Amino acid sequence: MSDGPIELVRAALAAAGHGQAVLSHPETLGRLDVFEQPFEDWPVSNPFVPVPALLCLGRTAVLVVADFHAANVRPSASHVVTYRSYDYRTPPDPSGELRSTLLAALDEAGVDAGPTGVEARSLPLRVAEWLRESGRSPVDCADAVAETPSTPSHLDAVRRASRLADVVQQAVKDHAAPGVSEAELAGLAAAAMFGEAGRRVPAIITVSTGAEATATGGGVATERIVQPGDLVLTDTSPWIDGGWSDTANAVFVGEPDRQTRRRFDAVRRALHDGIALCRPGAVAKDVDRQVRAMLAEQGPTYPHHTGHRIGAAWSEEPRITPYSEVVIDEGMVLALEPAIYLPGWGGIRLEHVFRVGADCNELLTRFEHTL
Repeated sequence: MSDGPIELVRAALAAAGHGQAVLSHPETLGRLDVFEQPFEDWPVSNPFVPVPALLCLGRTAVLVVADFHAANVRPSASHVVTYRSYDYRTPPDPSGELRSTLLAALDEAGVDAGPTGVEARSLPLRVAEWLRESGRSPVDCADAVAETPSTPSHLDAVRRASRLADVVQQAVKDHAAPGVSEAELAGLAAAAMFGEAGRRVPAIITVSTGAEATATGGGVATERIVQPGDLVLTDTSPWIDGGWSDTANAVFVGEPDRQTRRRFDAVRRALHDGIALCRPGAVAKDVDRQVRAMLAEQGPTYPHHTGHRIGAAWSEEPRITPYSEVVIDEGMVLALEPAIYLPGWGGIRLEHVFRVGADCNELLTRFEHTL
C-alpha cells in the first residue's frame, strides 16, 4: 500500500521545521486516507470515545484508534494500534486506556522528547497535557499540514464532493417554490446528495430566503416559508472520502425582474472573469481588487473574502482578500465567491471550485448558475 499521502505531509511538516507530529483532525486523517470518522459522529460527542484517532509521525507512522472505530481504519502504511474505549463487562476507562496506548505508540513511532507538531484546533487539552508531561512540547502545525500538496486520489475526492455540491444546488433549484420552508429545502437537498453519494455524508447546507436574510449573506435554514418573488440563497460544502467542495447559488421564485437579472449577470461575469484571473503567479490581493472592481457600480463591496483554498478543510489559506500577498500556484484548488448584498432588495452570491492549471483552470463544480 502506497504511503504517498503520509510522506507528503511529512515533507510539508519538515519544510516548516516540524520533525515530528501527532495529527488529530478528522479532515486531515481522511485526506491522508488512514481513517474516516463515521457521518453520525461528526456533529456529536461520542460518550464512549475521547478521541477517535491520532496519527503519530516520528521515524515511522503509528495510528492510535479507539476500538469502537476499528472498522473505520483504511489500509495504509501506518501501523495501527487500538485502545479499549468501552467494554460493558468491566468498568470503562477510555481516557486512561488512550493515555497508556498513546504513550506507547509515541515510543513505537519514534516521536522523541522535544517540539511536536499538533493541530491545535482539534487536539483535546488533556492529550496536549500528556504530550507535555512526556517531554514532547506541542507546537501548532496546522498551517504546515494545510500546505500538503494534493495527491491524485485527494483531487478525485474533491471532484466527487464537487459533484455532490452540484446535486445540492440543483435540488434546491428544483424544489424552491411557494409554500416550502427553508428547512424543507435543505432536507430535500441533503436527501438528493445522499442518493448521489450512495450513503450519508457530512455537509454544510445553508438555505436562506427573502430580502432580509439573503441581504446579509444567508445562514442556517429556518422555518420561514418561501414566498413568490423570493431570492433563495444556498451555500453548501459537502465532504466525501477526505475531499471537500464549496458552492453558492441564488435562484428566484417566479419570474425575475430586469434589475435582478442584471445584478445576477454581473455577479456571474465577475465569477468567471475572476476564475480566469487566478493563474499561476497571480497575487491573491490583486485578484481580490479586480473582482471587486467588476461589481463596484452595484454599490458597496461584499463584506467577505473573494475566495479561498480548498484542502483538508473547506476553507483554508490562502484566502483571496485585500491584504493577502500569497502567490497563486499551479495545482491549488480554489473557490471564488463574488456577491452583491443590498438591504431591502436581497443578496446574490455565486461560487465555483476550480483547480489552477498550467494552461487553463479546471472547473470542478459544474452546476450552471442561472436564476
